[in-house]
Amino acid sequence: MRRAAQPFAAAYVTLDEGPTLLTNIVDCDFDKLSIGGRVSVVFVPVDEEGAVVPMFAPD
Repeated sequence: MRRAAQPFAAAYVTLDEGPTLLTNIVDCDFDKLSIGGRVSVVFVPVDEEGAVVPMFAPD
């Protein structure tokens, strides 16, 4: 079974267009995260074949 690297921050991110995604917050200091903060999409590679997953990083 594939597991995420730890530690990680799972979050619900609501896009400006309306949909809400369950995703991970990456590239940040977890102690400085806050609810309602703006984020930007980051496409993270997940395998050798080039598949990517959208995750988010604080602005």
